[in-house]
Amino acid sequence: MEVQSDPDGLDRLLVDAPEFDAVFEVYGNCPVQGFGTVLGRELYFRARPDGWSFDVADRASHFPSDGYWDSDGFYREGEFPNAGWMPHRKAVTLIKCCLQEYTGSHRG
Repeated sequence: MEVQSDPDGLDRLLVDAPEFDAVFEVYGNCPVQGFGTVLGRELYFRARPDGWSFDVADRASHFPSDGYWDSDGFYREGEFPNAGWMPHRKAVTLIKCCLQEYTGSHRG
């Protein structure tokens, strides 16, 4: 997994994770958000106010958190104090854990 600061100086991290076939970016506060793809599907991370959630879209590009619970999408959530101000590198770590579970890979 390679994590880089934005080359234009923006407050965001760009992540390339070939071990999970994933690329994503993390930025913002209230909420901290992550957008990208894994195995050709959209992923979304959100942290606010005292918790976080991670979604991978189903084959029809619907997220479980949008009400598509009985699909082949993937969803995880957890608690985190003052999550809207979570450090971006912590968000990357949480996303990595979710990617490991989603892909069944414990590499990287």
